[in-house]
Amino acid sequence: MSADREATRQAFRRVFPGIMVAMFLAAADQTILASALPTIASSLHGFADLSWVVIAYLLAATIAAPLYGHLSDHFGRRRMLMTALALFTLASAACAFAPTLPALIVARALQGLGGGGLMTLAQALIGEHVPPRERGRFAGYFAVLFTLSSTAGPILGAYLTEHFGWRAVFTINLPLGVVAWLLAMRIPVMHAARRPKSFRLDFVGAILFAVATAALLYALSSAGHRYGWGDWQLLALVAVAGFGYVALWSWETRVEHPVIPVRFLRYPAIIRSDVVVFCFAATLFGTVLYLPLYLQLGRGVGIGTSGLLLLPITLTMALVSSLVGRLIAHTGNTTLFPQAGLALASVAFLLLAASVVSAPTWTVMTLTGFVGMGLSMVMPPTQVVVQHAAGRDALGAATATIAFSRSVGGAVGTAIVGTLLVALLGASGTGLPVSIDRAIEAGGGNREALSQADREALVSRLDGSYRVIFLVLAGIAAAGAAVARTVPQPDWDAEDAVPATAGQGGERT
Repeated sequence: MSADREATRQAFRRVFPGIMVAMFLAAADQTILASALPTIASSLHGFADLSWVVIAYLLAATIAAPLYGHLSDHFGRRRMLMTALALFTLASAACAFAPTLPALIVARALQGLGGGGLMTLAQALIGEHVPPRERGRFAGYFAVLFTLSSTAGPILGAYLTEHFGWRAVFTINLPLGVVAWLLAMRIPVMHAARRPKSFRLDFVGAILFAVATAALLYALSSAGHRYGWGDWQLLALVAVAGFGYVALWSWETRVEHPVIPVRFLRYPAIIRSDVVVFCFAATLFGTVLYLPLYLQLGRGVGIGTSGLLLLPITLTMALVSSLVGRLIAHTGNTTLFPQAGLALASVAFLLLAASVVSAPTWTVMTLTGFVGMGLSMVMPPTQVVVQHAAGRDALGAATATIAFSRSVGGAVGTAIVGTLLVALLGASGTGLPVSIDRAIEAGGGNREALSQADREALVSRLDGSYRVIFLVLAGIAAAGAAVARTVPQPDWDAEDAVPATAGQGGERT
């Protein structure tokens, strides 16, 4: 055990400095717009499609994650990390100069194509350099950084938006991207360079996956306000998504180097862990991205304050994630934490739903702290379980399933909460209450621009809407807790639970 811990310390010095900035960029950029969304809507004139500024990033990251994992198993994780960083940084510049909302959405999609690789490759590099059982400790470090980055994103976004304008949330990525790229160059390569002659990129699988996932998320974000629940357009989108996933499954079982490693779905430890991560991400992003909007419009707090009020989530997730990672390394137990954590988050959401109307703001923030405490118990153990089950030779592909589940969960959670918010607030000609439109256009969510009557009506409708939203998030967390109970405990004496297939070698540059 002492040898494993010494190897962990050496890996920390070798790898973590090279990936920490990349991990920060990937995690923070998924949430940094939370506090800036009302201001963007005011500047670029659009609220009904505003959630797509977030969904476009998550969708592209979802599509990109398995591609990077697929390629990194063959061409080297460091090389692919540097490629992802370059794309992410260039796309950030495009976001900063976007003249319209559609242009921003397209630029965010390009940014997601780079960002999707950052998280996958960072996790895979950790798994490659760290002994199996000690990965729990390292997963705790990763979870702390991911949590701090994700929940600090709205705080940083609020500060930049308030003092420099919303475009600053993208321009800050330019120097950070350069620093991350230079640090990535310092990561050591595990094996000698060798390009597999037989490798072929799975373009068909990538296209099928992209089309099916895009159709699914567009259907989720459009249901109830853009299209009625029985409209043929919505039904067609659902049909395209269903057909696409069936075709994807059929295709990926027959190709030598599948972009979506469906063979992993036959192993309970991996598929069930991925479902748990999906539920975790749906609740986390649904909360972090839409809570500042409620605080600004429903509670009347400023942009900067709404970001700071996410600190209870930030601090509890950071502290508990680190503790859970150490407990996994010490005890070897990975089963207890996700089920207990998601159950705690579910109870906290139920209490939020019961108290959101009458409770003071500090009570709401305390309950979100318990949400953060519960969610922080999910990522370290699930990451360890999946990487252990896959074995070292397929770390990239297996780790990509975690990133895939997190991105899909985040996108679905964002789409569900956004759709519920639009539907529950009521319909006008644009699908939104006139008072909401006026509050947004008055200056990024400034409800004080409304009359007393409009302000009271707005607060009442927001309270009722968020009561339903918290109940839905409680249900998602409870479902994740139920699945977490069924995830098998790893056998630490057997590192390679899933045999590697042809063409899936170790790290190469």
